[in-house]
Amino acid sequence: MLGYLHDYANAITAVAYLFAVIGLFLALNGKIELGVAAMLWTWFLDHWDGHVARKTSHLRRPGVAEFGKSFDGFADFIHGILFPAAIIMLVGRGSALSFFASLLLVLSGAIRLSYFENVGLTADARFIGIPVSYDTPLLAVMLLLRPLMSGGTFETALALLFSVLAVLHVSDFVKVPAIRGLGVPIATAVAIAVSLALMAITFMEANRLGGPQ
Repeated sequence: MLGYLHDYANAITAVAYLFAVIGLFLALNGKIELGVAAMLWTWFLDHWDGHVARKTSHLRRPGVAEFGKSFDGFADFIHGILFPAAIIMLVGRGSALSFFASLLLVLSGAIRLSYFENVGLTADARFIGIPVSYDTPLLAVMLLLRPLMSGGTFETALALLFSVLAVLHVSDFVKVPAIRGLGVPIATAVAIAVSLALMAITFMEANRLGGPQ
């Protein structure tokens, strides 16, 4: 089984899992911004594995591509569905709205990934329905905007926004182009910049709380 990791694309996916576990660990231990920052690395690595797989398709052994497709799909579930749902639960602190939003996101995300596994992209390389890969970047943007929101506004806005996104995940009328070619390094640069911004917010907040009273 481990022999399937002796492949450039699958090795990249394995590294993506490392950052996914780091992200979950940090978030579940109260470091939500740092957790999302780590998960953004899973996100852009998830784009690179597909990019590398296409570039090295002529070098891959039989069965490696099929393994990679499933391996990548589980990573999509973690960073695009499970992780955002967990963050909604954490910031919602047991509210009914956070439960509803998380349930809706998990169901729609699982349906969306299962559909893509069997149907794939359209003839013009577009996704049907918004892909789950949009979830973690949206979560990161919301966290950047969090200091501008008062009271429980953030928790409510996050749950409502992801409830809408969950519906769009399974909407046939939505067509979204895949991130390919030059879009991959651009997406990588943006993800790294946002992850650094989230880290900076965390450290500034820690310094503020630890400063003179």
